Amino acid sequence: MNYDINEVKALLEDDIHLLGYETLRYSIFKGEENDREEYQVRMEKSEDSFEVYMTADRASVIGKYTFENPFDAMDQFLNIMQSRILTNRRRIRDGEPPEYSCSLWDK
Repeated sequence: MNYDINEVKALLEDDIHLLGYETLRYSIFKGEENDREEYQVRMEKSEDSFEVYMTADRASVIGKYTFENPFDAMDQFLNIMQSRILTNRRRIRDGEPPEYSCSLWDK
């Protein structure tokens, strides 16, 4: 099935805004090699599927998930965002450095 990626992007950005996750590092449909940052959640369209993954240090790829529909991909994208918030809050609490500075976990 063909999905309008502009509509998918708008829906996902609305969810990100409603959750208050705008300050996290993320990229939606910008191309795998464009605007890459360390510790960034990314979603890309690849032929007939949607890929969700995170970059690590030096923007290397970790944990790539592939979905046939954008809604499952959006859920995974938001789950990864939430896990990064929790992980970095734990790191701060335990006296460890966070992945990067962000108002969602910095004090």
